[in-house]
Amino acid sequence: MPGHDRTMMKSLGRMIAGFGIATTAVGGAGAMMLPPLGLWQGEYTCAQGKTGLALQITALSPTTVRAVFYFHALASNPGVPQGCFAMRGHFDAATRHLTLSPTRWLAQPPFYVWTGLSGTVERDGSGLTGTIEGPACTDFALTPSAALPVPPAPASCRMDQNGPTV
Repeated sequence: MPGHDRTMMKSLGRMIAGFGIATTAVGGAGAMMLPPLGLWQGEYTCAQGKTGLALQITALSPTTVRAVFYFHALASNPGVPQGCFAMRGHFDAATRHLTLSPTRWLAQPPFYVWTGLSGTVERDGSGLTGTIEGPACTDFALTPSAALPVPPAPASCRMDQNGPTV
């Protein structure tokens, strides 16, 4: 884990202890469910069809997160443009539920609308699945990722391992 990420996790751990926030034990004794930080990649379905999604999540507190939602074409659906928007939301450790709402467009393709999302992190942290809350949208499925998105995000949507660069 890079130094900055380690420091952020220690700070987050202190905030959890300091605020007395309940956490959910997962795995071995003493393990806790923290917000699903970092880069998550996969796909979602809306009116334009299957679309690639990279979601970069950072913590503002043990329960409040921000994110960049970067969407792009998949080989199976090459006509989808690139775009992204900032989001803010809530993570409930007890239920492992994440809710994100859009706050600001960073790169908006013509005729595209932003969407919210609501999902649950797997107990072992291996996946994040749920529903896209937008017109003609259904589900999404993401997994943690160490690699940057392909195709690369435009400069206005750029992400790195320390969170959104916006």
